[in-house]
Amino acid sequence: MTYRDLDARLIRALQIDARRSLRSLAAELSVSPSTVGHRLTDLMERGVIRGFKADLDYSRLGLGLVAVTKIKARGEALPGIVDSLRDDPSLTHVYEITGEFDILVIGRFRNESEMNREIKRMLGLPGIEGTNTSIVLSTAKEGADLVVDGEIPEN
Repeated sequence: MTYRDLDARLIRALQIDARRSLRSLAAELSVSPSTVGHRLTDLMERGVIRGFKADLDYSRLGLGLVAVTKIKARGEALPGIVDSLRDDPSLTHVYEITGEFDILVIGRFRNESEMNREIKRMLGLPGIEGTNTSIVLSTAKEGADLVVDGEIPEN
């Protein structure tokens, strides 16, 4: 087994439960705990694994309203708009996109009033020409990890 194959297997195991001990991971992967530790350190240093965090149920935290907003922006203003949106704690995703709109953001809010304030704030940013917002009615799939198959490429 190559290190790249081991890395893929390690990532899959961590996606299922990232709180497991090195010893538990090593037993599952049939390698030593020190090997798991070295591979984990390497994946983190290479930026493949960016961190470990809790998987939260935002609805139970009172943030059940999800809004998807597409933003049309003037080209020269795009970097500043993206920087401003990136720093907004109510926005979970900020993407530069192709097509009729330039930016797509996803936000979580306590209620429609909070969402409305955020939309008005976005409309006030210099360079934003317009927005189109949709409220998510139900969630069929969210936050799913992709299955990592095969070898992990070297950087």
